[in-house]
Amino acid sequence: MKLCLLILLIFTSGCLGTVKHLYPENETERPVPVYIVSHGWHVGIAIEQEYIKHLLPEHPKMPDATILKFGWGDGKYYVDDDPGFGLMMRAAIIPTRSVIHVVGMDIPIERYFSTSRVVRVQVSSEGAEKMGEFIAARFRTGPDGYILDAADGLYGNSHFFKATGLYFVPKTSNTWTARALRKTGFPITPIYAITSGNVIQQARKQGEVIR
Repeated sequence: MKLCLLILLIFTSGCLGTVKHLYPENETERPVPVYIVSHGWHVGIAIEQEYIKHLLPEHPKMPDATILKFGWGDGKYYVDDDPGFGLMMRAAIIPTRSVIHVVGMDIPIERYFSTSRVVRVQVSSEGAEKMGEFIAARFRTGPDGYILDAADGLYGNSHFFKATGLYFVPKTSNTWTARALRKTGFPITPIYAITSGNVIQQARKQGEVIR
């Protein structure tokens, strides 16, 4: 019954439009580039550090670079560089603890992720701030208030941190990324964004494919 209601909600809910005070129609009022990066099944979101550094929690292993990319996912599958089918099915079916992967880069993102699809969208400074607040609030903290270390990252300048929220299908890295982008006021509907392809499809309607 609950599944039927969820399906009904998905197909009867309209697409979310722009939040005009955050995402103005005039592009000159949207000076901040945000990047949606697809690695196949998984999609993440990136922004220049200068726009959100003041919002991020401090940690010795937090990457320090011109551009920061954030991805959210299953705490076991995502951190494993060769996870296999068993971990993939576990992540899909069983609600599990999540992690945030932070990647730092000092070269253009389309060069760093040279085999990935990249869409750039322009957002307002206020929209970028809202997105930064959303991301910052998703780092899990311990009793002392500091964010929790999870594992080494998948790239040179990257790291995994423990995150809030349980991972399970359809609550995936793709819907998480869509929610982060939606905080900027961008017209994207997270409930549709179960696959990375859908996130890219929605982003490119008002964005630019650069890779």
